[in-house]
Amino acid sequence: MMLRTTFFACLVVCLAACDKQDDNSGQSNKVTEAVAKTVSIPNTHFTTTRPTDVKDLADVKKDAKAGEEVLFLARVGGKAEPFIATQAIFMAADPKLKSCELLCGTCSVPQDYCCEDPDALKAGLATIQFVDPDGRPIKTTAKGAGGLESLKFIVVDGKVRDRNDEGLFIVDAETIWVGGKPSMEEPLAGMMSP
Repeated sequence: MMLRTTFFACLVVCLAACDKQDDNSGQSNKVTEAVAKTVSIPNTHFTTTRPTDVKDLADVKKDAKAGEEVLFLARVGGKAEPFIATQAIFMAADPKLKSCELLCGTCSVPQDYCCEDPDALKAGLATIQFVDPDGRPIKTTAKGAGGLESLKFIVVDGKVRDRNDEGLFIVDAETIWVGGKPSMEEPLAGMMSP
C-alpha cells in the first residue's frame, strides 16, 4: 500500500513537472543518455554456468513473496521493446508462452507475444532489473549486457522486489545466465546452452 501511494505521489509530481516548458530540456535528455552510455552493468551479474533444477517463471511467480530469493527460467520479451533505454530494466516471459516466431514465423515483432492469451501473459511476465548498492536501477540499458537480447532464454537468480495479484512481479537480479534463441524448427534451442 505504501509503495502504491509513493508511486502515485511521484507520478503526480512528474506530470506536473512535464507541463513546465524548459529551454534546457533537450540538453537534459542528452546528458541522461550520455550517462546511460558510460555506466555499465558489472560482469559479476552474469554467469556462464547454467543453474540446474530450475523452475519456470510462472511456477515461481504464483507463490513468491516480496523479499524472497527466486530462481527461474524465462525468455527476454513480453513487449515490443522489452528493454528500457536508460535503466537496466527489461521484461521476461515464461518459457511456456509462445512468442509469435514459434507459432507462424512471419511476425515482425515476435517478442511482444501478441498471439498469446492476455491472462497467460499476466501470469507469466516479470520485470527484471539490475540495481546499484542503493537499490535503484543502474542507469544504463540491459540490452546487450552479458549477451542479453530479445527472445533469448535466461535463468534469473534474484530477489523479489515487489509483486501483486494484478500481474506485477519485479525481481532484482543478482546473476543471470543467458542462453540462445529457439526457432520454429527447434523450439527448445538455447534453453540449455547459448
